[in-house]
Amino acid sequence: MSIIKIMNLIINFTEKRGEVELKLLNGKRLIDTLTFYFEANLDSVLISAVDKILGRNRIETLSLKTVKIAGEVEKSSSAYKIAQTFIEAIKASK
Repeated sequence: MSIIKIMNLIINFTEKRGEVELKLLNGKRLIDTLTFYFEANLDSVLISAVDKILGRNRIETLSLKTVKIAGEVEKSSSAYKIAQTFIEAIKASK
């Protein structure tokens, strides 16, 4: 019997300014976390961080069932819009 992995990624903007925590989950079970910091280059730092957490867990980007934004971020902010664009790009590549 094979185990079906339902991989989910949460992009969590923490209370600290410029800090983001990636949470990789199998269903609802936490698999790994990665915290990174950004100033003005969220797009490239986010891509690198996601590549890193997926790579070290041997997971393909296309294996992600969901990618969500959480935490302390306003929907009108540039950070939110960059993260949302990143999520849309992953969905479009499937």
